[in-house]
Amino acid sequence: MVRMGNIYYFLYILIAIIITVLAVVFLRNKSQRFRHWFIFGIIMLAFTIHFLKIFIWPYTTVEAIFTKVSFENICAVSTLVFPFLYFTKNKTLKDYMVMVGMASGIITFIFPVDAMSEYFNGTIIGYRSAFNLEVMRFYFAHYLLFLIPFLMMRYQMHELSIHRAYRAPLVLILVLVLIFVNELIMTLFNWVPKEDLYDPSKRNPSFIFGVRGDLTGLGLFLGIFVPYFMRVHPLTGASFYWPVIWLIIPAIVYGGLMVLIFMFVYDYQETKLFFGRILGARSKEEVNIDLPK
Repeated sequence: MVRMGNIYYFLYILIAIIITVLAVVFLRNKSQRFRHWFIFGIIMLAFTIHFLKIFIWPYTTVEAIFTKVSFENICAVSTLVFPFLYFTKNKTLKDYMVMVGMASGIITFIFPVDAMSEYFNGTIIGYRSAFNLEVMRFYFAHYLLFLIPFLMMRYQMHELSIHRAYRAPLVLILVLVLIFVNELIMTLFNWVPKEDLYDPSKRNPSFIFGVRGDLTGLGLFLGIFVPYFMRVHPLTGASFYWPVIWLIIPAIVYGGLMVLIFMFVYDYQETKLFFGRILGARSKEEVNIDLPK
């Protein structure tokens, strides 16, 4: 089984690195037009895999299978909207596509939650082997989300800008709202058990309903920026994460940090100038304050 730090954990990372290198080598001497449509082909491959998964176990055990190909989580949203975002002229949406796509893929390999978990669709089904078909699909599907924007940036099909940096975390929050609305619709049509709604130990796409257990591990990582009142029911006082709202501050903090890393990688000079101006202006203000009247 895949476990943090074991041989299978690093084997999947090694395979991803090898495929990335091969993709870069393959596209090295190709025309920009060829690269453009090659990347679109990868997007449609990811889109197709998203729907074909319903034919493999454990998806075959789900009664309302539509729920598993809907806007169920951040990665599902990316897979479903990438075919449209790829052709958009909106730079903010394209920024989101690039940064969230690459970040999702990288985070999947660093902490492959679904590959290591005994949970599926809110129920315990047992642990899966490292080369279980669903585990391999999980890695491959999320790897494609990384490869698509990586190749876009590699071949200069989009440019990130520090001046738009604040927008990506806001788009991420809107995506979380979309996931919440999707979950409400699934429940309204009885495709998802009503008793599972708002329960973080059941169906809990992208942690919109909180984290399992106490604030330890991942819960501590996310919850450190969450006010206490957002973790209790406003009427009963029982443990209750305010849906989506509890994630707003973590999304801004961690999303902002992620964006900053991308800016220093892909827009280094402008980002350096941007912070240079801010620090320079602040230093000037401090000098003016210290000057004798």
